[in-house]
Amino acid sequence: MVKLAVFGLNQGARIARLMKAHEDAELVAVAGFGQQAEDVAAELDVKLYGDYNDLLANEELDGVAIALPNQLHLPATKACLDAGVKKILLEKPIANTPEEGQQIIDLCNEAGATLLVGHHRRSSNLFLFLKDFLATGRLGKIVSIQSTFAIAKQLDYWDAEWHKEPGGAVLLINAIHDIDDLNNVAGMKVSKVYAAKRNFIRGYNAEDSVTVLFEFEEGPTATYFVSDGTPSPFNYDLLAHENEQWANEDYGQSMVIYGTDGCFAFPAMDFFYYPDKEHYGWRHPLVQEHFEVEHNDPMSSEVDHFIDLCAGRETVPRCTGEQALASLKTINAVIESGNTGKLVEID
Repeated sequence: MVKLAVFGLNQGARIARLMKAHEDAELVAVAGFGQQAEDVAAELDVKLYGDYNDLLANEELDGVAIALPNQLHLPATKACLDAGVKKILLEKPIANTPEEGQQIIDLCNEAGATLLVGHHRRSSNLFLFLKDFLATGRLGKIVSIQSTFAIAKQLDYWDAEWHKEPGGAVLLINAIHDIDDLNNVAGMKVSKVYAAKRNFIRGYNAEDSVTVLFEFEEGPTATYFVSDGTPSPFNYDLLAHENEQWANEDYGQSMVIYGTDGCFAFPAMDFFYYPDKEHYGWRHPLVQEHFEVEHNDPMSSEVDHFIDLCAGRETVPRCTGEQALASLKTINAVIESGNTGKLVEID
């Protein structure tokens, strides 16, 4: 049995429940404070520590999930490594700043530790299929990607004042997922970003719509539109049927990948192409090939993957520290460009 602990019981509560229920894992303890932490620990019948340092000092562990606020990711990771824990699931984003993210990567590399960052969509069956499909080469060279997250949030969402400020708006709350999706699918490096952001839907300080142009170092481009004030099915969360708290939609796609040999509509899972050179071009009908993919719970799959990493059944994290750092740098560049109205280059 893999012995595990969870630090932080807000986002971490779901991870703790999944670990507690896993047949190959033992949830040894959790760390957190406040009524919610006490309630989760009581529900799971597991030891609760108010300080994760006390937990590390008193428990023997194979792995730890860190679901603390971003600014605590670096010290918590260091504490785990100092205690000899070398399997870490770190919630997204990797850190509060790129500099801290790089420190986390360096510390894990020096300790010979395995770091999995919790961009959980990388554990979705839909994205796992898409990655495998792109690896076949049937799409040809990627030319461009169009990505959309257009949605209308519940009206009472805005009762929370922090949602009316930039830190609680679409870029940091929603776009971070889609930007990691772009990096995951493209497998290339974003080199330049230009973003135009607006707030005229509601007039709060927070942005409510943003359009972004990405240039990849390898040549392709991508465009991305995000808004939380536009009723629409064109977003991954409603179309993927992976979140039981949200409505499910069946029409459309949130991403289209355009290649030299065809295009792929996602998550509609449709591939469009010409059958051969004799029937190529706009005078001929496209072939539409549809793929059926079984839906899964990406968070549950991510926990399964982490336990497999702890047990040595898998060795390569689905989201490495370097990949997570690239997504953090990209979202920071989007925010900077949106604030300044200027093109931002990423190191």
